Amino acid sequence: MPCPRGWRRPSGASTSGREGATLRNPSPGFSGGTSYTNGLPPARPVRHNAPLLKWSGIGMQPTHHAPADIKAITSLRFFAAFAVLLLHYRDMFGPLEPWVLRGIVGGQYGVTFFFILSGFILTYRYQDWFETGVQAGSFWRFQRFRFARIYPIYVLGLLLDTPWHVWERAHAGAFAAQGQGQMFFASWLLNLLGLQAWIPSVPFAMFWNTPAWSVAAEFFFYATFPFVCAWLCRWKPGKRTLFAFYLAVAAGGIALYAAVIHVLTYVTPVADETRYIAMVYSPILRYSEFLCGCLAGRWFVQSLRGAPGFGLGVLKSQGWRNLAIVVSLALVAMRIWSGDYTGPSAELWLLDVSAKYGAYIAPFTILILACASGRTFLSPLLERSWMVTLGEASYALYIIHWSFLSFQWLGFLGEYNTIPVHVLMLLTTVGASVLCYRFIEVPARRRLRGQRSESAPSSALTGHSPAAMPS
Repeated sequence: MPCPRGWRRPSGASTSGREGATLRNPSPGFSGGTSYTNGLPPARPVRHNAPLLKWSGIGMQPTHHAPADIKAITSLRFFAAFAVLLLHYRDMFGPLEPWVLRGIVGGQYGVTFFFILSGFILTYRYQDWFETGVQAGSFWRFQRFRFARIYPIYVLGLLLDTPWHVWERAHAGAFAAQGQGQMFFASWLLNLLGLQAWIPSVPFAMFWNTPAWSVAAEFFFYATFPFVCAWLCRWKPGKRTLFAFYLAVAAGGIALYAAVIHVLTYVTPVADETRYIAMVYSPILRYSEFLCGCLAGRWFVQSLRGAPGFGLGVLKSQGWRNLAIVVSLALVAMRIWSGDYTGPSAELWLLDVSAKYGAYIAPFTILILACASGRTFLSPLLERSWMVTLGEASYALYIIHWSFLSFQWLGFLGEYNTIPVHVLMLLTTVGASVLCYRFIEVPARRRLRGQRSESAPSSALTGHSPAAMPS
């Protein structure tokens, strides 16, 4: 396969099936630089030598209980998280057939699914909070609820991963170099604050618990959601206008990628590594995925309410919901196993990598809406209690798996560093995620929220209980 300028084929690609381009750029102060294969960071841990705001109502305590959880959607989260897990374990399984490897590499788009689902669920659960504007009481209560939801496990993941990276850097003598210790400490603090995705360089965005960059993006999404939600409620777009805006956001996200690539390549040139990290991890550039989820959530809530011009349409029929799921999964599979750009232009290669995020927005939205609207052929699986439990623990799985992976990659298993042991470690990670969810995430969330359950300020969804939702 021809590689873009400045890119080289990874050694052993032809025999292992890892066919793709690898970028290698030295990073001052870090030995060896960083390599990217198949448009991804390495599977192993990177080693390097009219204002909407109404400030009133502080202390208001909404009283109505939140909309019911959608069990099928909760379970889907596990498959997205497990896809990311397989992605990062891909080099642990030995040489793989190219088509198998391509499917595993497609796991990176599990993050796109999470971003879309985040916008959808936040709108479904919290639209009532901000329907008349963003009041200080509701705004800060929302932020507290979201902080309680994700930060405890986020910090746990960072703390679990820190010893392995400190040991590796100390063993390599990296802290002896002037300024390196301070840089890594600053990097650690930035990760603790959830700001690493805003600094497109190593060791900030791609060090410590690397997958946690998406949580940094979620922090940004949470900060903006109340204003986006209030704006949508005030705008009150009809179904067709909402759909047109949805398409514009998805297309606009891809156009924004192209514009940023042009700027970072020709207007204000930056290193290839910096450009790659900026394109993949930027909360601004990934915002279109979240916003499309919000728009889908708005359509869903308005349909449940029976708002004029809205309705579930064909999704009222289980047959059509089943068809929608099949079509959405087929579109996802087609995109994963379709060819990538293989020409000489690094810029076009990067655009191809970036544009894929937009290409998955529609299929994932269809999948979410179909599963949320009622029972489907997947319901017997997705609504089982053990499946829902795995879905509830999916966030913990996404966060802590990098620590288990670091432990293996840094050689602590010694002679037991074998494929069967790696598979056992993968399954152990899944089990550990359930324990973390039940004994760390849930208790910490309740303690930080100061209550046993969520509540929302109005009863807008009362009386609407699609089959996929427990009444």
